[in-house]
Amino acid sequence: MEARDGTRAEALARLVGQGVIDRGQADAVAAALEAAEGRSGTGGRWAEVLGYVGGGLVLAAVGTFMATAWDVLDIGVRVTLLAVVAAVLAAAGAGMAGGAALLRRSAETAPARRRIGGALFALAALSTAFATAEAVEKVLPSGFVPSSPTWAAAAGLVVAVAAYALLRSAPGLVAVWVMSAFLVGFGVHEAVQESVGAWETAATAAGAGLFLLGALGIALAVAGVLREQGTAVGLGAVTAYTGALMLQTPLNHVAELAAAAGLFALFALWNSGARGSGSALVFGVVTVTIAVPRLVWELTDGQVSAAGVLLVAGAVLLVASAVGIRLRHRAAAEPDRPRAAPDAP
Repeated sequence: MEARDGTRAEALARLVGQGVIDRGQADAVAAALEAAEGRSGTGGRWAEVLGYVGGGLVLAAVGTFMATAWDVLDIGVRVTLLAVVAAVLAAAGAGMAGGAALLRRSAETAPARRRIGGALFALAALSTAFATAEAVEKVLPSGFVPSSPTWAAAAGLVVAVAAYALLRSAPGLVAVWVMSAFLVGFGVHEAVQESVGAWETAATAAGAGLFLLGALGIALAVAGVLREQGTAVGLGAVTAYTGALMLQTPLNHVAELAAAAGLFALFALWNSGARGSGSALVFGVVTVTIAVPRLVWELTDGQVSAAGVLLVAGAVLLVASAVGIRLRHRAAAEPDRPRAAPDAP
């Protein structure tokens, strides 16, 4: 059974940190609980599958209707339909996640319910964004900034953040990330281009915004604000690296290398048993493997052959992986160090 103030993994990590049990005992307890759930949780898994299938059928129905009859509908009917779909999905998500108990926070939501409810809430945020885009597009004059996609992302972000605050889940966090990344990337780009008129400057501003957004997401994961730390670190790394690619030379290469160094440093310094540190290692390796060959190509003005670039990428990947494995082993050995009891002499 999960601890009320956190997940099972967090509870076991706290016990290890307090010296009550060691890492091997914690792993044995987790394996035993998972085996017990595997024998008794078949019905729950089928219920979860049915929940996903039901949500997929709702989306399929809406998509089919949009493909066959969307153009003949009045704008008011379109907005109303999408708003109703968003409300139904939100209500279904609340029901799947526990209903009134979710609002009262009187019980810890089961993992399967959390995943299904989070997915339905995420779809509700997406439907809200589509409804807002349809409504705003008819109201705003042509060329107005912020445009309808920016307004849509803002509305979807509000719903996604509210849903994640109500029910923290990986699908909910992905919805928040998608809406916020689109809002920052697209919104900043069109605002800067409208005021400055230079596409390169607008792209650089949007890239800087995404880079900072990714760094903020990683910081919130480290601080424990975001429940799904591994997912948050991965999304933050992807966002930051995407922003780095949008910067102008040489800022893009500097930002790429800074992202890689930051992720490696995060893994080395983050004293946590959560999966977030592992995500930092994985995305740090991926980032440096892409960034270094790009830098070599830039510094040699494209004179290095494709084989040379692949060789550099392979060498960088091997070195980065070796360093990562060493750091991983060192981090895994940390919890095994014996700790004296508080009343020990």
